[in-house]
Amino acid sequence: MRNRLIIFLTLVLMAVTALASGIDYIDQGNKAYDQKKYKKAIEMYERALRDGESTQLRYNLGNAYYRLNDRAHAILNYEKALKLEPGNSDARFNLKFVNEKAKINETTGSNYFINLLSGLVSHISSNSWAIIAVLLFMLMLAGIACYRIASSVALQKIGFFGAIVLGFLTLLALASSYYMYHHTSKTIYAIVMTDKAPANKSPRQGEKEEFKLPSGTKVEIVDSLDNKNSNDGIWYKIETSNKNGWMKKADLEII
Repeated sequence: MRNRLIIFLTLVLMAVTALASGIDYIDQGNKAYDQKKYKKAIEMYERALRDGESTQLRYNLGNAYYRLNDRAHAILNYEKALKLEPGNSDARFNLKFVNEKAKINETTGSNYFINLLSGLVSHISSNSWAIIAVLLFMLMLAGIACYRIASSVALQKIGFFGAIVLGFLTLLALASSYYMYHHTSKTIYAIVMTDKAPANKSPRQGEKEEFKLPSGTKVEIVDSLDNKNSNDGIWYKIETSNKNGWMKKADLEII
């Protein structure tokens, strides 16, 4: 019994120590950042990440990397912050700022309509859109009830046309929820980490080079290949708005 109690207390102490350690790393990182010791800040934030991901940590890392003029890692961490919290306005603003300063355009394989849709709905998570859809559906039912039981013709018209509008908005909210779920959970995106990274026609070293992309570019990964029988390693097939090719894993970082 005594041994079990000692083991239990030891585990509790380890958990508390680990938690305190993570908080200390964040605090040390913030202090280093305020002192313009950005490399030290990055080291502390990276250590804090061992205790778990967080939007604020990714945002802080993005800021520190930007201060070191490492735009690829800054963009990567802002994107990861937005993946955790799509509605984080600070991360979205900084990401847009860095992309514009680096003259990097969104080059994923989405067409104009998809890019427009993404810009409109990506500020809210899929769960939030689902909640909005439920609330709109309940209001639609209230409109139908108003149409059915109201004694006034004016109220009946309001209920009827209101239910139609709310039904349309419910469908839009459901579509937005599905899009955000697919966008954050199913579709795989990556950031090009190597400047002027080549994309080949096929996943082999020495093959014809199709095009090059600057570091910090966001691409969609549509396929992968591991050349186990050669020294080529792992390749990803990436897609942009108007072209596709194969890139080495070493040139990319998954968001």
